[in-house]
Amino acid sequence: MSNLPDYKEKQKVLYIESTPSGTLTSMGERYLQEDRISDAIEFFQKAAYREGLEKVLEMAVESGDVMDFQQILKALGREATDEEWNRIGQRALALKKYAFALQAFERSRNEKEMERLKEKISAEGTSRES
Repeated sequence: MSNLPDYKEKQKVLYIESTPSGTLTSMGERYLQEDRISDAIEFFQKAAYREGLEKVLEMAVESGDVMDFQQILKALGREATDEEWNRIGQRALALKKYAFALQAFERSRNEKEMERLKEKISAEGTSRES
């Protein structure tokens, strides 16, 4: 069992108290160690800890997680390039996270990959029914 704060305490640390950025960064790292990515992002964002956000951004790409990817981009205050969208789309595709892959390819306007993915989904659906 982790010794991370419960929801109420977390909200207090993030939004009520004037928590020093070093403490926020440290807590974000603890959440990250517990694989609580969304919580880590909140702490890194509040601490304006770009290095932590960039690290988690790479983790989101590697896991093919478009939702975390978008949350981190928002925290960083930037948009993803088409190349980044295609990269996370390819990773999501490799991990069979088809909804995330499709969303990423749509964001990059990669018609070729969207069509290929739709064909793959259709073929897999057909083979499962056989």
